[in-house]
Amino acid sequence: MKKITLKSLLIIALAIIPMAVFAQSNDQEPAKPNNNHYWSVGFDEGATLLFGDNKSWDFQNVRPEIGVFGGFTFAKHFTVYGRVSAGTVKGKLDKVFKIENASFLAADLNLAVDLVSLIGGYNPDRVFGLTPHVGFGQMQYQARATVRGEQVKYGYNDANGNKGKGIGGRKVVWDVPMGVRFDFNINRNVGLYLDVMTNYTDTDRLDAYASGKHYDWFSAALIGFKYNFRKADPVPPCYSKDELDKEVEDALKKYQEENPAVSEEEINQRIADEVAKAREAMKDNDNEGEDNYELTEVDFEFEVGNAEVKDSENNKNELQKINDEKNNREISNIKVEGYASPEGNDDQNVKLSQHRADAAVKYIKKGLGEDADDITFESKGMGSDWEGLAEAVRNSKLTNKEEILKAVEAQDTQALNVLKEKNPELKNLLIELRKAKVYINK
Repeated sequence: MKKITLKSLLIIALAIIPMAVFAQSNDQEPAKPNNNHYWSVGFDEGATLLFGDNKSWDFQNVRPEIGVFGGFTFAKHFTVYGRVSAGTVKGKLDKVFKIENASFLAADLNLAVDLVSLIGGYNPDRVFGLTPHVGFGQMQYQARATVRGEQVKYGYNDANGNKGKGIGGRKVVWDVPMGVRFDFNINRNVGLYLDVMTNYTDTDRLDAYASGKHYDWFSAALIGFKYNFRKADPVPPCYSKDELDKEVEDALKKYQEENPAVSEEEINQRIADEVAKAREAMKDNDNEGEDNYELTEVDFEFEVGNAEVKDSENNKNELQKINDEKNNREISNIKVEGYASPEGNDDQNVKLSQHRADAAVKYIKKGLGEDADDITFESKGMGSDWEGLAEAVRNSKLTNKEEILKAVEAQDTQALNVLKEKNPELKNLLIELRKAKVYINK
């Protein structure tokens, strides 16, 4: 490994500093989350059970099916996907017919809706999903059976094979797949699912026996794997002053180990100069435009781990405050800051707080109606509200304030969660931190 020079060390610091200084700047309405519009691919395999003229629910005649799909998710809850599958069916009816061979190739276009997301609110980190789907497409099949002692064939490219217009002489028919998929999302990109579906066809000869009673159909239970090409949230990296110091300290330590001849005093001085400049720029950036806003008494509340603004009585009342303020004076700018309670992972809380700020902006716009068209909105995720928790603990009647404040000041999430289980009152304080604050121009 090449040695890290003093110049390299300074480059590391300067590479971190601009992100810390400028990443939080937001002069325009933030980009919408881009993880709710994405492509996905996957494959599945399982078993089919024929419901033709055979004996129904005969599980001894279960046969395999495999499929692949590719789709696009839009409007958060809806997915359009194409699926290509291949499988076989088997069945018999005593003293009438017995299938010797029957197979199919199918290509369908489907529409699916995630009911859990639709009813419970959009959450890209949700683990479970319930997704009904329905489609329409083409099936090509061939079937051979012994019917009352004689061989009957459909979809074969040979004599007496009842040749069709499909691949290898297969018969071509329309089909309608429909079913319900149970999703288990390992993370935002990878998931497993169980798909229970029924596939209706417009033929009575899928089993090579035409009774004239009804069209043939089959059911399938499939286990699948999917990969979502879902982008990360558009949340900028957030560096606190302590994190910046830690980055520089680690770089300094490594450099000193590999370059013992360089004066520690020289290194410390040059690093200190760069950090001082960065902190000053950070201060200027953080305070930029703050004098143009005033903090209101409007706080929208959220449920734990959720970024949806519920239409609760409290949130309705908070929205009414903004409407009342609008009626009293001209509002040209509104800024919303999202917060998360600190018992969660800090990195996830940065994303969650940004989602909450965006959701609050959307809720305000909907509540203001056409009046929102003349207002410029900003949203900013503030991450874990450690400062708010510290203040709440100091103003509380908790008996073990010092122990809790020690964990809060150290930003020790693990210790905080242990204390939370011992103190129901502390849980109530954390609830108040899951919010979005509203600022209005002066």
